[in-house]
Amino acid sequence: MKILYVFGGIPPYANSLLNKLADKGVEITAVIPPQKSTMIGKGVKVTGGEDAKYKIVTSEERKSILGKTSFGELPSIIDTEKPDIFVIGWPFFLQYFTQPALRKALKDNNTKFVLREIPFQVPPYGKLASFYKKNHIYDEDMNLLNKKRFFYARQWIISHIRKYCYSGADGAVVYASVGKDILPTYGISRERVFVAYNSNNSEELLQIKEELSDEKPILPQNNHRVMHIGRLVKWKRVDLLMDAFAKVLSHFPDAELLIVGGGPEMENLQRRAHDLNITGSVIFTREVYDNKLIAKYFLASSVYVLAGMGGLSINDAMTFSLPVICSVCDGTERDLVSDGVNGFFFKENDAEDLAKKIITLFKNPGLRKKMGEHSFGIIENKVNVDAVSDRYIGAYKTILSE
Repeated sequence: MKILYVFGGIPPYANSLLNKLADKGVEITAVIPPQKSTMIGKGVKVTGGEDAKYKIVTSEERKSILGKTSFGELPSIIDTEKPDIFVIGWPFFLQYFTQPALRKALKDNNTKFVLREIPFQVPPYGKLASFYKKNHIYDEDMNLLNKKRFFYARQWIISHIRKYCYSGADGAVVYASVGKDILPTYGISRERVFVAYNSNNSEELLQIKEELSDEKPILPQNNHRVMHIGRLVKWKRVDLLMDAFAKVLSHFPDAELLIVGGGPEMENLQRRAHDLNITGSVIFTREVYDNKLIAKYFLASSVYVLAGMGGLSINDAMTFSLPVICSVCDGTERDLVSDGVNGFFFKENDAEDLAKKIITLFKNPGLRKKMGEHSFGIIENKVNVDAVSDRYIGAYKTILSE
């Protein structure tokens, strides 16, 4: 089985998945730009292919007529590589619509066309107006996109192009179960939508977790330590977490907020901590990319909170047996967190409700421990890189058999 993937850059979690697929006998080629794509968020780490067990082909990006990046050389790459399956995600799959030569190359080489989606902030087809009336869409700087000029006209056009692409696809692999409901509205049959989930490099993290079991903690013991990890950009809503944490301190004066990561919001968040008079209870680590050091911070924490957008950090927290508190993230949270079982959902943008959820866990160490065990069980048995790679292979085999 030969698979050709397209990425704007290969983040570590994708690299571990591709390597796992290669270990299981799948021949992988990944098309990436020479430099990280402008479509990838600020501060997102991508690998350089140093430990890749798959082939990497570089191709220059260019702007399409839709204003999104694309790879003009894809048709010739497909002609050269002759893959069984061509896998492409947003926004690159728009090229299927804008480039007839790509469609021809797929047909000439009898290559299956497969889409890879979360899907995130994608309205059901034909429900655009009601969806965007109910859901406010922000960029990572928290600019409200719904109010931008021509927003609805642009989304209407994209929805029709998306329908064209999905109608022509042989299958779709999605990170979240919600895709099983949304994607069929665009013309692809439900039977050809496969939920594979998304995983971190769970094998490496579990090995590190085991290695650190007898090591001295990186921070003094504190059963009331809340952790956040991620790029410090506005849509992570660390400011909201700080507002909630200030309320928690009135109940637990010894509580600490551990913020792992760096980014453009660092100074603003430090000022916010000062304004809330919580500076002495907040720990900023700045950027941390070493998995062993990240693991130490997880092991030193008792509750994980993702107050805004994201997803994979939830997997990380669950790998280290932490209960998770989150709200509306990227859709994957609904497959990872069961309210009251391994964490809580709080009301979106509600610091008061978030504080109540944190306080509940601080007051109930037994519940906190039990929820953490449930979190780990999900990673151990369902959402890990081995299981996820098996789901991908199963999906690809089914698509090829049709």
